[in-house]
Amino acid sequence: MRKVVVAAITVGAAAVGVAVFLRHWEQQRERRLRQTKRILRKFANDCATPVAKLWNIANDLASKMESGLSSEESTMGMLVSYIAPLPTGEEKGIYYGINLRGTNFLMIRGRLGGKNLPISELQREEVAIPLTAMDGDSTKELFDLIAVELAKFISVHSEIDGKAESRERKLGFTISFPVEEDARSSGSAIKWRSLSVNDIVGKELMNDINQALEKHGIDLRVFALANDTTGDLAGARYYSKENVAAITLGMGTDVGYVESAEQVPKWHGQSPNSGEMIVNMQWGNFSSSHLPFTEFDASLDAESSNPGSRVKLLQSIN
Repeated sequence: MRKVVVAAITVGAAAVGVAVFLRHWEQQRERRLRQTKRILRKFANDCATPVAKLWNIANDLASKMESGLSSEESTMGMLVSYIAPLPTGEEKGIYYGINLRGTNFLMIRGRLGGKNLPISELQREEVAIPLTAMDGDSTKELFDLIAVELAKFISVHSEIDGKAESRERKLGFTISFPVEEDARSSGSAIKWRSLSVNDIVGKELMNDINQALEKHGIDLRVFALANDTTGDLAGARYYSKENVAAITLGMGTDVGYVESAEQVPKWHGQSPNSGEMIVNMQWGNFSSSHLPFTEFDASLDAESSNPGSRVKLLQSIN
């Protein structure tokens, strides 16, 4: 009988212990849930964008766009692309292109059929850029690498391409960084995000690239150097003239759009025959007092490699 009583007491005590534990766990869970809700409410309040605030942000953006089109001193680059005319959809033939990114570059080949037909026979290959080429003292090693790999890429498809056309063979070249294009035959990188080649910022690149191509016996010449967002917009124009803007959302963000040349006061050269220019907004540096800005945004900016430059409210890398 005594054993039964002891067992009953033991079971009862265990049950009470389990109940106390469960109650304690439930209270902790409720506290964590309340804390989580408080944090989420604070985030929702800090990041709220009611319609009135969105209009204020839009007005600030428009104002800084106008300032950037008028002056080189604006916080938003509003870089003008002088690549004209834009594609019409009538282009035909085999074309090659390169997109230079932060840690690799993409080589691409395709056939344009004209009449706004889809690009066919599309081939592409990515190549990693060694650290030695990224951290060098000049662009020579980087462009030599690109030329060597491009020669291999072309050789694989030489039989498909057939006899070379009599026209000059052209190579499209886009880079995933801001580019200031001061002429169709030149191009200057403003700022590179990952590469640290010492002589690349602000330097005209076209001649260096073409010299590397000639050195390695490649019968292609870069005829257009552009930021990749500008390239996206030009590509979209091949399919439809109704395409007037392109947005890049990735490791970075940017916008390119078609602007009337007469709306660009800072451009003092001859206007393109089409009367159109592509403007590369560089809106990663857009800032407004109406933009939601949390303590985490402030911390991220302070700990970045470029505090106060290129707002980190949308981009993943700066």
